[in-house]
Amino acid sequence: MAETGHSVLVADVLADVLEEVRERVDRREALGEAQIAVLEAALNIVRAGQAGFEGLPLERSELVREALGAVRAATVATGVALTLAHQRARMLA
Repeated sequence: MAETGHSVLVADVLADVLEEVRERVDRREALGEAQIAVLEAALNIVRAGQAGFEGLPLERSELVREALGAVRAATVATGVALTLAHQRARMLA
């Protein structure tokens, strides 16, 4: 990701995918929230790694902080989804 053009392209693609997922996924469902949070984290990580942020440590650290928060949210949402899936499996067994 050292190349500016490559990481900009990746960030653009991730932003487009995130927008599409936000329009189609139900955030009230744990897996929907997890999907969005993972994409938000990926987008912020890619943006933080783009060339030009070397001289902007505050902006870079804010993107990394936001990515960490999104990863935490994805972890919680995925845990909730797993618990619900186990509960449903037991009910069907």
